[in-house]
Amino acid sequence: MKILGMDLSGKEENPTGLCIFDEHNLDFLTEFTDDDILDLINKLRPSLIVIDAPLSLPKGRCCLEKNCKCAIGGHFRQAERDIRKFGSVLPLTFYGMKMLTLRGIKLANELKKNYKVLESHPHTTQKILEFKDPVSCLKEFFSISPNATEHELDAGILALTGWLYEKNCCIKLGDLDEGIILIPNSVKCLEIIKEVIDKHKIIKIRLNLKK
Repeated sequence: MKILGMDLSGKEENPTGLCIFDEHNLDFLTEFTDDDILDLINKLRPSLIVIDAPLSLPKGRCCLEKNCKCAIGGHFRQAERDIRKFGSVLPLTFYGMKMLTLRGIKLANELKKNYKVLESHPHTTQKILEFKDPVSCLKEFFSISPNATEHELDAGILALTGWLYEKNCCIKLGDLDEGIILIPNSVKCLEIIKEVIDKHKIIKIRLNLKK
């Protein structure tokens, strides 16, 4: 199992943090352009991609322009309304969010031709797992490079969320037809992470004893 987390930026000139999680290790990378991101993913061939960016429009909207007739559809999807209980989120029509949403939709549509793609929110995952920041969350279980950027660390949280999804420890907020946001069930998901990490450590010790 190889899961890729992506903290997507709104503009190609800004860094997009990436993290590959193979159930034992986290590898961090940074890319900028859509082409470079797609090239990397096609080399890595992950089984699941989890992105921090809106990957769909609110129901009834054809765009995010305020002067369009579709603006009656509103500024939020049901997923954003649901996630508000964990903290405030920006409307998709906000300038920066509009850029991120349009880029996210374009990139996800391309990736979905060959990969399973889901949307998540790393800061919400962090809150549910009761960690104050990405470093404390990831360092609890993995060896983290001191050079990892904040975007790469957020990508690590996304990859971890994708792994919890594969372990049936996540829920989907929102409307399936409109677009969902993936988050962990509860802080109890930590028990699953610890169990697998501890099991891996035991296997590693046994292998070393055989040498």
